[in-house]
Amino acid sequence: MDQSERTPDPDVGAEVESRGETGAAAEAGLEYDEAVFAVVAMIPAGKVLSYGDIAELLGSGGPRQVGKVMGRGGSEVTWWRVIRSNGTLPAALQPVAAGHWAREATPCTEERVQMKRARWVPTEEDHSRIDRVAEALPIPKRHPRMI
Repeated sequence: MDQSERTPDPDVGAEVESRGETGAAAEAGLEYDEAVFAVVAMIPAGKVLSYGDIAELLGSGGPRQVGKVMGRGGSEVTWWRVIRSNGTLPAALQPVAAGHWAREATPCTEERVQMKRARWVPTEEDHSRIDRVAEALPIPKRHPRMI
C-alpha cells in the first residue's frame, strides 16, 4: 500500500493508555521521536502541519527539534505532511513532496503549500489522543496547548 493511502492509527496513544500508565508511570513510556511520529500519523491525507505546530500540540520542544526528528523518520513516515510554517520544504525534498501533495489533493501552488487551506485542525477527539501521547513524554512541565 502506498504511504499516502495508509490510514493513521485510529487511537494513537492507546498503547500507553492500555498499559494503564499515568503520571510518573508514563514518564518512562515514550521517547520524543515516537511522540512526534504518533502525531504525524494522525495528519489526514491532503492536510499538513508545520514543525512548530507539532511542537505546540505536544507541548514540548520546538520547530527545530521536530525537524531533526523528521529527518530521522525514514520512508514509512508521511514526512511531506510536516513542513515549514511558510508552506515549503528544503529544496531537495520539494519535488518529491509535490508528487505526494498532488496525489492527496493538498492545496498548494507551484512553490508551496497553502497553509491557510491545508493546515490540519485537530478535533477535540484528536486533541485527546495527542494529549495522551504528550502525557507519556518524560518531560516534567509541558507548556499549555496553543492550537
